[in-house]
Amino acid sequence: MTSTIGPNAKRFDLNRARRFCATTAIPTPTWRRVRRPAAQTSHTRGFTLLELIIVLVLISAVLALAAPSLRRFTRARETTDAASHLLALTHLARSQAVAQAHVWRLNIDPQTATYWLTVQRAGPFVEPQTEYGRLFRFPDGVSVTVEADGAADGTPYVQFYPDGRSDPATIDLTDPDGRAIRLACPSVSERFRIASLPDEARP
Repeated sequence: MTSTIGPNAKRFDLNRARRFCATTAIPTPTWRRVRRPAAQTSHTRGFTLLELIIVLVLISAVLALAAPSLRRFTRARETTDAASHLLALTHLARSQAVAQAHVWRLNIDPQTATYWLTVQRAGPFVEPQTEYGRLFRFPDGVSVTVEADGAADGTPYVQFYPDGRSDPATIDLTDPDGRAIRLACPSVSERFRIASLPDEARP
């Protein structure tokens, strides 16, 4: 069976399409604007100039209140360190006097707040040729009082002998705040030791 599509058939199909379009509502796409979510931004609040000034003022006030205590502690610690160094020199002089069979001296000048070691070699006392053979100074503001039997040209000294004996003596170091540390050798057979120590300087 054969079918023939002629001009009438084409016209018929076209008319049907037109009628379909006229009677049928074809929905038209509607476009809706989609709002994008706002980007989340973190706003970190910084310090204002006034707040920084207030903080600096508070820090300055705290430091001003703490400064006197810090200075007292520092002076007490410096005095304690000086006493420990002086004590170490007495032990060194005692041991070297025994080892070298020479008399050693610890010289202390309260006027200049200095101290140094000397050793007797063939008569006069000279500075030892070691790292300890130099002049040492007490911290600024520290006063020194020495009670000893020996003195050379007005400068007190403590002697250490080859047989292990030493001159009895007391050495007081007083800081500007009035706190004192005493080094004492009660008898010829004893070593020097720290006899008293202020509470602020105790470890």
